Amino acid sequence: MILKVTSRIARWGRFLFFPFIRCSRILLPDRNNQLSILVSSIFLFVSVIHNTNALQLNSDSKLATAGYFQLQWSGQFNNFQLQESTSSDFNEYKILYEGKDLARFVSGKPDGDFYYRVKVIENNSLVSNVVKVSVLHHPLENAILFFFAGAIVFVSILVLIVKGNRQAGS
Repeated sequence: MILKVTSRIARWGRFLFFPFIRCSRILLPDRNNQLSILVSSIFLFVSVIHNTNALQLNSDSKLATAGYFQLQWSGQFNNFQLQESTSSDFNEYKILYEGKDLARFVSGKPDGDFYYRVKVIENNSLVSNVVKVSVLHHPLENAILFFFAGAIVFVSILVLIVKGNRQAGS
């Protein structure tokens, strides 16, 4: 009895770990063989559907305050097209990249909202999710303030070095 249960568990375990390999009639009895072929076909069909829709686009930041960000995508395809639009419906868009890479660094964008998507070139109907990235640079007043604060610290250090050098020499 234990041997019979163990062999059934082994058959189902083999089937679960290798769902795309059809077992021969030697390994499984007729009833189980037909069932395993049916179930493995269903798993194969579901995995094919899942892999074709597995085009996912991500951004490393939703708000880019420095004006640059990275877009990365994943998919089991050879050629991609990265599209950029200022509206979420993509009525008008510009192509930023075409090729095999799975990431793109974007910089030099003015303030505003930008929408991105990836399209598979071989299959025009396959499009990724839409990612929105808002670009909002730091205000110019803050940049000028930080510049002058850094300049004051730099000049102060130079004065201390020169003054300390004169005192050590006398």
